[in-house]
Amino acid sequence: MRGNSRDKAYTVSEITNVVKEILEQNLNTVWIQGEISNYSSPASSHVYFTLKDETNQIKTAFFGGKKKAYDLELKDGVKVAVFGRVSIYGKRSEYQLIVEEIQVMGVGGLLVEFEKLKKRLSTEGLFDASRKVSIPEYPEKIGIITSRTGAAIRDILNIISRRYPVCRVLIYPVMVQGEAAAPQIIKAVQEMDSLCLDVIILTRGGGSIEDLWAFNDEKLAYAIVEAKTPVISAVGHEIDFTIADFVADLRAPTPSAAAELVVPDVQELIENLKSQKNRLNIYITNTVKNFEERLDSVSKSYGFKIPFNIYNDHVQRMDELSLELGKRLDDRLQDSDEKLTVINDKLTIMNPLNILKKGYSVVYDSGSGAIIKDSETAGKEIKIKLYKGGLDAEVTGKV
Repeated sequence: MRGNSRDKAYTVSEITNVVKEILEQNLNTVWIQGEISNYSSPASSHVYFTLKDETNQIKTAFFGGKKKAYDLELKDGVKVAVFGRVSIYGKRSEYQLIVEEIQVMGVGGLLVEFEKLKKRLSTEGLFDASRKVSIPEYPEKIGIITSRTGAAIRDILNIISRRYPVCRVLIYPVMVQGEAAAPQIIKAVQEMDSLCLDVIILTRGGGSIEDLWAFNDEKLAYAIVEAKTPVISAVGHEIDFTIADFVADLRAPTPSAAAELVVPDVQELIENLKSQKNRLNIYITNTVKNFEERLDSVSKSYGFKIPFNIYNDHVQRMDELSLELGKRLDDRLQDSDEKLTVINDKLTIMNPLNILKKGYSVVYDSGSGAIIKDSETAGKEIKIKLYKGGLDAEVTGKV
């Protein structure tokens, strides 16, 4: 090969196959230890991830190892020892490790740090559901904090414009990974919180634990908690979890899911309103028809006519009672007149004046005014009552 290097030009495939043959012949199977990153488990039974240390990394493929990886709970940050053979992936001319066996050695440094911070913030109550607020059902102004050029912002804007185009969207572009990312994101949360928005979406696409590390920043966690505006965290894929997810008011598994959660579907709302309108019209129509039928039925029934018959009967009875009362009053008055005439006649007969009219008189004592009935009780001076007038007299003798 060396002798032919100037005489013959190899194709890319040829040189790749040569390198592959050299690697596989001279470095058959080896144990390699490192930390898992960029873990991927697609629909097939295969598993792919990157094995890395502090300075270098190598891609691996574990064909048919999905169940094994699941049993071992493999994920980003897990430290493992991998047994396999070094090979070349021809399509990209990249060398990789074809895994035959995996042993879990421990958890990587970043994952340890993540778990420590998660435990401490949870103890402080930052994850408690009681301190989280609900997301407005019909937001008018939505703030989005993410990379200006990432796929996340495109997905969210497309979904919001399609589902609920009546709302306004404000975008605060930031770096979403690297050392400068966390301070930018914190500043974005604080500034957007002052804009009187209805909700803030904090988002980015998927990545390794290193790529998402800015969203595990402790100061960012406190900034989200202190925000008065509801915050939705939509960082990475469904299997990815960050500290921002735990402290946010709502966690969305993906950026697209955040867009679906934050706004309603206007078409569904319209269809729902139409359906409610139709149901209401049917209900009102049926109710009116039902009352009409009931009223018609009642008006034709004997029971409906009874009140009118009762009324007429009472009116007739009142008329009869009125006539009877008038007759009784007339009878009572006539009887009273007759009794009064009798009494008057008796009084007339018993009236002393009528007796005096016949020549009799009544004698009174001048001092006491008492009627004198015998001579013994008469004083010296007396009064005599006649039919007409009276006399003052002096007693000169008694017989």
